Amino acid sequence: MPGLLLDHPTPDFAELVCMLKGERAPQRVHILEISIDPEILQVIQETYLGEPWILPRGAHFLKKPDQAYYRQLVNLYYRLGYDFVPIWPFWMNYPDKKVLRTTDTANPDGETRDWVDASAALIKSRVDYESFPWEQIYAAPQTFEMVARSLPDGMKMMVISTLFENVFESLLGTEGLFYLLNDDPQLVEDVFNRWGQLVYDFYAAVIRLDAVGGIFHVDDLGFNSGTLISPADLHRLVFPWLAKYAALAHHNHKPFFLHSCGNLYKKTPSVMDELIVRVGIDGFHSFQDEILPVGAAKARYGQRVALLGGADIHKISTLPEADLRIYLRGILETCMPGGRFAFGSGNSIANYVPLENYAILLDEARHWKV
Repeated sequence: MPGLLLDHPTPDFAELVCMLKGERAPQRVHILEISIDPEILQVIQETYLGEPWILPRGAHFLKKPDQAYYRQLVNLYYRLGYDFVPIWPFWMNYPDKKVLRTTDTANPDGETRDWVDASAALIKSRVDYESFPWEQIYAAPQTFEMVARSLPDGMKMMVISTLFENVFESLLGTEGLFYLLNDDPQLVEDVFNRWGQLVYDFYAAVIRLDAVGGIFHVDDLGFNSGTLISPADLHRLVFPWLAKYAALAHHNHKPFFLHSCGNLYKKTPSVMDELIVRVGIDGFHSFQDEILPVGAAKARYGQRVALLGGADIHKISTLPEADLRIYLRGILETCMPGGRFAFGSGNSIANYVPLENYAILLDEARHWKV
């Protein structure tokens, strides 16, 4: 297996941003990920660094901010060669939501994993909306102070939150959103606006920190053949908030990246066109080859927006080494010329990605000759 950890990393977030903006030709392949599952990080931490993983076994998130955990997390992203570490907020006083718990088939120890319950919702009516503890919910500021204390020179954090996904999975729920779009569209709009404002307040509170490189907003808006709700509803409910988040980042001279799974490319103008023109995204992340390979996206959109990641997670997970290297080199050969591209998975390094395949991705990036 190729080496995973670098002895002397040289993170340079400023160079990454300049290259993604098209202001500087790439000097090397910059890598990025929106997420690396804790099972992967735990193996790297314990096997290669010889230290225990702080996050409890089977847990995907901390229960509360922890300085030692963030020190460990930052060091892993640093030693793996990243220019930034992605950081989510702790939403204090957010009500518990119902989830489905089932066996995690990617874990050989038979541990369980949470899944979204499509029928569950925290808000099902106007009464629920009025009694919801909106005024009590806030993002714990100490999280970002802890991360800032651990960042090495040249490295930043990108702050992350969700708008559509939280409404879709938790506040109104999947089924609830679909029904209420017809039965009570005003309630839907009110929920989006209340949560949208909370996310805006979070971003506004942290974007001015020097340790924060920018906003990497996460909202899966679609699936393989289209968007989860109509483009018209996205224009009405989601895009105005995304535009506000982007404007906030730009006002502070920082980039706004968007991660979104799904087919956003239908019709003209497409949802993707609107994200570039109306929202003002600086970089787009999440690619599946069966929807639109990143090479085709680079040809179509590469002069207008940076393309991020791109290696299909199914292929990272399943291809044998020789085929995987050919596939990854093809992406680099297509996407590196002209810059405005950073390399990584098309989605995330999930816990079912073989560690040796993840190592191959890193190896190809490190040895690519610009």
